[in-house]
Amino acid sequence: MPAQYLPERIAPNGVQELLRRVTVKPSAELSAHFPGKMPCRVAINLRNGRRFEIEKQDHQGFHTRPMSWESVVAKFHQLAPPFVPAGLLDMIGNAISELPNIWVKELTALLGQISQTQSWRVSI
Repeated sequence: MPAQYLPERIAPNGVQELLRRVTVKPSAELSAHFPGKMPCRVAINLRNGRRFEIEKQDHQGFHTRPMSWESVVAKFHQLAPPFVPAGLLDMIGNAISELPNIWVKELTALLGQISQTQSWRVSI
């Protein structure tokens, strides 16, 4: 979510020091499973020699682990407000929840009400 990129979250020295210790490496072994899976492996090596490692095959929202409707609605309500007025936000959400029962032109009419002059740049 956008809040995790706010300067006050990433600028502190402790966060920057930790980021400098992170190494990201591609893995042909893991990449070979895409698009059926989206695996990743995270390993943490401590100064005392202990190592913690975990591997995941997907994430919430990936096709193998879809988000619940409630989670989708919550995310929509967190991300859309800078671009869509509150009343229209609810109308669009309701229309999407009723997609099998409404005409596409009804949804596009709602989407057309979003101001074209609205800034699409999010300041964080």
